[in-house]
Amino acid sequence: MTRPLEDDKHISERDRVRHLVTVSERDPLAPFALRPEKSYTFSPDGGAAVGYRVRVGVAVVGGDPVGAVESWRAAIDQFVREARGRKQRIAVLGAGERARVMWEAHGYRQLAIGRDVVVNRSEFTTTGRKFRNLRQAIQRSRNLGVSVAVFREGELRPEQILELRGLMKRSRRDDSRGFAMILGRLFDGSEPDAIVVVARDADGQLVAAHRYLWAGKQDLSLDLPLRVQHAPNGIDERVVAELVEWGSSRGVERISLAFAPFPDLFANRKHLGPLGKVGYGLVHLLDPLISVERLYRYLRKFHSFDQERYVMLRWRQVVRVALAMLLLEFF
Repeated sequence: MTRPLEDDKHISERDRVRHLVTVSERDPLAPFALRPEKSYTFSPDGGAAVGYRVRVGVAVVGGDPVGAVESWRAAIDQFVREARGRKQRIAVLGAGERARVMWEAHGYRQLAIGRDVVVNRSEFTTTGRKFRNLRQAIQRSRNLGVSVAVFREGELRPEQILELRGLMKRSRRDDSRGFAMILGRLFDGSEPDAIVVVARDADGQLVAAHRYLWAGKQDLSLDLPLRVQHAPNGIDERVVAELVEWGSSRGVERISLAFAPFPDLFANRKHLGPLGKVGYGLVHLLDPLISVERLYRYLRKFHSFDQERYVMLRWRQVVRVALAMLLLEFF
């Protein structure tokens, strides 16, 4: 069965999906399956679910199925049958390497769009020449008197929530995420276990905050980074470093920072072929809108690029699929 999350009559579906998120393994996008406007198709055994939304006749799936990996294929098969029964086209935004082959079995083709960026706590370091830029950024924030604190969202006081909402209104956002990589509900009491990391300048003013969601039992995924225009340099790097330290005594193994679109275009810019140069030109043209290159310069400091992510589609439907995804991501 497929029903929208926001339908209170079927609130049990929300609980089912939330449970599947908690048992998902090594999937940074899992918590974003709970985005309010998504609908779902469950595998026959209930062990996995596909989250999606329909735009211009295209059922766009966000990320991989949530739940037990052994039930993913059945969930995808069920979704494809139902969507085709409704005469809907199908596309996937952010399919990971495990699910890619399952979509290919249904005739969908891959288009690589970037990589996850996942910091492994046990491997995190700021020492050595390789991490010089990261180390310097963190130290700059310390030199400027920045302080950082970590909270469980459900423990925030009303005045702190008001302060965070004020930060949202004046925040500069450099992320390029939307439908597939953001929850869409902030500080409304629906996610009491979310982790909020706040940073204050030397005068005690709130200048940045990161909100993280649990992906399974040991992983955290960045939901939304907030930062004012005049925030001290290195503040985002400092927030991540403090969160890694906080998580080291609380069983956190991995922290997903974001999704890096087309990192190879920027890393190998000098050695791009003709097609790569065209791709770089197009991405650079869009940079004022989605800040892809700035995001890459920030993320590369962590040297934590992980699995590839893909758009899955049928090539003859590329125009309609592109329109559907643009509507979901930016409107």
